[in-house]
Amino acid sequence: MAYQVMLGVPSAELEASLSAGFEELADSQLVSVHQSSREILDTVPKISNLDVVLIHEQLGPLPVLELIRELSRNHPQLAVILLVDEVQADTFNQAMEAGARGVLGTNATLEELSSRISTAAEWSRTLRRHLEAASLDVPVSGSRGSIVALSGSKGGVGTTTTAIQMALTAAKAGRVVCLVDLDLQTGDVPSYLDLNHRRSIVDLVEAADDISAAMLSDTLFVHPDGIHVLLAPSEGERGEDVTGRAARQILGALRSRYEVVIVDCGASMTEAGAMAVELADTSLVVVSPDLPAIRGGQRLVAMWDRLQIRKKDDVTSLLTRQSRKNEIQPDFVRKLLGTPMLKTALPANFRALEEATNTGDPLRVTDEAFRKSLRQLSDEAGILHSQEPERDQFRDEEMKPASRSGKSARKLLGGKRKDEGDDSGVALVELAALVPLFIFFALLVWQVVLVGLTSMYASHAAAEGARQAAVTPDNEEKAAYEARKRIAEPWSKSERFSLDISHPKDRDDNDGSFVQVSIATPSVLPGFDTPWEIGAETRIVPEGHR
Repeated sequence: MAYQVMLGVPSAELEASLSAGFEELADSQLVSVHQSSREILDTVPKISNLDVVLIHEQLGPLPVLELIRELSRNHPQLAVILLVDEVQADTFNQAMEAGARGVLGTNATLEELSSRISTAAEWSRTLRRHLEAASLDVPVSGSRGSIVALSGSKGGVGTTTTAIQMALTAAKAGRVVCLVDLDLQTGDVPSYLDLNHRRSIVDLVEAADDISAAMLSDTLFVHPDGIHVLLAPSEGERGEDVTGRAARQILGALRSRYEVVIVDCGASMTEAGAMAVELADTSLVVVSPDLPAIRGGQRLVAMWDRLQIRKKDDVTSLLTRQSRKNEIQPDFVRKLLGTPMLKTALPANFRALEEATNTGDPLRVTDEAFRKSLRQLSDEAGILHSQEPERDQFRDEEMKPASRSGKSARKLLGGKRKDEGDDSGVALVELAALVPLFIFFALLVWQVVLVGLTSMYASHAAAEGARQAAVTPDNEEKAAYEARKRIAEPWSKSERFSLDISHPKDRDDNDGSFVQVSIATPSVLPGFDTPWEIGAETRIVPEGHR
């Protein structure tokens, strides 16, 4: 298979020269050519099995050495060769320090070009094979995963059961999940999952400074239901070997390879458990609706606050065994604990869990109400959907230290993080787009009201004109004056107000005299006239016939 090569050059002349050279190389294929560093960074992830990238020293806008560092950091298996107009010792040293595999002059012969490409490509393919073999059975999420730590307010509140069921629910939703048992003395995840594995977290402690994919693959248990499990030691006394520093490094390695890491910290606080709570994006305290559990939760949260492990506002409570028949209800639990609480509570239904607990098969939970609560709980905890923020293409977010602020719990309950974008600007733009429409409809409604008022005033004016015409039958101006007096402005001052008296000889029906009034409808917009005139007609009844 021909070597796959990408070329980055600043000019069309240099592109034509090098492309012609690659046409004569039988073992190399030029897959794409780009004239900016931005295009290269965008295209490299899209080409599978790319072997070599040739970059000219004058390529921009990103400085070429910074571009080489970016490619080497994000794609360690990719060989980068720097093209220079003149090969110098300083340039060679700087390129090597940035991560390049070699330096090649633009005036190099075809033999030199072929030799350098083949050497770099073979190195790239060898490294890629080793990385693929090392990552066997250990998925790479491609982004910084989230850690959810569950701590029990006391034993028996359902911390381990909840952690396992949340992990399985997330795995069913397509997330890459790792379940970590940090209940180092009394952890009993194997009983709930019916598994037997000789490796545990203790086996990673000595190599915590440099945990490889092969080490994780050998230590983790891959459950048939899709989750990977890192167990606590079977001998409880060995839990003391897992220090806080080791826990930080192990959880960091898992976070870089899994989308979701769910940690069961148990009901007793250890140095490793405290580190998990500190590192967690979401820290849940599991409580049941009884005073001993609630008081245990109060002591646990207060201890975290005193030891500066996690602030009280950054801890979220999870209520289990909830029932409407309970004497203690969620609102009371929230007030006593003084922490935010997930809206979803797990119902009190031991029968739904009995078969799953006794058989070691967590999928034996068949109660639909309980399963629905688990899905809602997992969704509210943010483990069913990716929440990874967009990254700047010239930055490596993985190099940033893990956040210790623990703001995600507040985010779950409707708050915002300082580094998150505010949607208020979008709402204002949408509102501004709707304002003209609102104004149009308001003007239309008001215009309809004016039409109705004009019709009413025309009827009043016709009736008053008919009354006056009956009193003074020979004075049409008096009738018009009295009719105009009975209507309000601006109808009364309209130049298009008219009153006519029709006599029997002017009408086909020969049914007596009538007063006819016509009024122009005012416009809702000042300074504009409407084309609509509304008329009304009233029969004149002479005084002697009343």
